Formats: sequence, C-alpha cells, structure tokens
Amino acid sequence: MEIEIPGYRLLRLIAQGGMASVYLAVQESLDRQVALKLLRKCDFPAQTERFLNEGRIISSLNHRNIITIHDIGVVDERPFISMEFLKGGDLQHRVKAGIDPNTALDIVKAIARCLAFVHGRGIVHRDIKPGNILFHEDGTPILTDFGIAKELETDNALTQDGTALGSPDYLSPEQAQGRPLDGRADIYSLGVVFYEMLVGERPYRGDSPVQVMLAHLAEPVPQFSGANRPYQDILDRMMAKEPEQRFASAQALLAYLAETDAQ
Repeated sequence: MEIEIPGYRLLRLIAQGGMASVYLAVQESLDRQVALKLLRKCDFPAQTERFLNEGRIISSLNHRNIITIHDIGVVDERPFISMEFLKGGDLQHRVKAGIDPNTALDIVKAIARCLAFVHGRGIVHRDIKPGNILFHEDGTPILTDFGIAKELETDNALTQDGTALGSPDYLSPEQAQGRPLDGRADIYSLGVVFYEMLVGERPYRGDSPVQVMLAHLAEPVPQFSGANRPYQDILDRMMAKEPEQRFASAQALLAYLAETDAQ
C-alpha cells in the first residue's frame, strides 16, 4: 500500500466511493484500530471543503448513535478523517440477510433519536441510507457519513447550491428538486430505509438515477402486503410526497412509535 499517513499504519481498503476511500488503519500512538477516510486528490476546492465540513460537523456532535471522530489532517494535499472503526458491519448487509419487523422498528427508533438530536443542532444529514448506518459489535446502530450534511444557518455555495446532493434511491422529493430542506427530508429517507428493511428491496426502480428520482417525485408511496400491512400508516407518514404531510419532526415520529407500542 503506497499511501503513507504519519502516525497511522494502513492495513487494508474497506470502502471506496466517488470522492474518498476508507481504510482500516492502526493509530500508532494508541495502538488502536481506526477507520481512515482519505479524500482523493482533486482540483475542486468545494469537494475538499465539503470533506472537511464532514469532520467539523461530526466532531461538534456527541451522541451514542453518531460515529466518533478521532483526528482530522492533511497529507500530500489530501485531507483525511480518522474515526472509530465499527466491527458490526452496515445495514446494507443486514438487509440482504433479512430483518424482522421488531428489529427494523428498533433501528428506526435509534436513528430517529439520533436525527432528533442532529436536527436540534440545526443540521440535516441529507444522505440517510443503509450504507451509512453501521453497527457496534453489541448491535447499536451508528449514523455516519455527514459528507453532504447541511447546516441550516449557513449561507454558502457548499450547502445551498440548489443541487440534488444525496443518493437517488433514498432522496426526498424536495431534495430531488433542489428545494429548501429541513429535517423532514431525512425522515423521508429513513422511511425508504424502513421499507427496504421489511421488504428486502428499494421501493422505486429505474434505468438511471434520474428515473429513480422522478419515481420519488411522481409514484405513490409504496404499499406493504401480508404481515407488513400494519406498518403502512407509519410508512405513509414518513414517505409522504409533501413535507407538510409527513411527521413534523423526528420527535413526532418517536412519539407516534411510542404510542403505537403502548397499544
């Protein structure tokens, strides 16, 4: 492995995306394993700023369901973020193995509590999806990848550029249209994740990302069948096309779920 980062020993590549690569590494000063996210070299300052913005946002948040940042730095003009290494894998792999409704609801509640905290700090995640929900060995869900998170109080091209940043398969209609966002966009994406956990596949399909985005805009909320039908009302209120028809907040979602449990 040719990459060298002072203070770290890189062991292997564990994930790779369009903007950055993630390595399993050892932080030599503490002899602990970490996940090291390294930005690829690029000529676009906005990408570098967005990457560093992720580190700043996560380091400002202290919550049991948010990944912990250990260090931020730059080597050979390539920024990196050192964070805790989670051995429990991600939700994407668990979906493939099958998830029962009670477990799915527990994961929704955990991420909703996390989102209530994040939204209370004036931040919208904008990329809720199974690949960004990791697990501790004890099964605790952990939200990660705040690379395109939006701080609502800021006014700059990084977060308010009118583009549909995010993963097309989990994009809220307003996000697909580049409209102003609030926490209800994350609730919609979490609803898509909830559907996928119960059904085993994403609700909308298309031959291209644009077709999938159009499906989020035009197609109705997907319908559960069989044993999953009792959860349709929850899904309807998470994935409503108009934000005003969704749960008003993550706290409202949690209150509804608590009321449902009590019945």
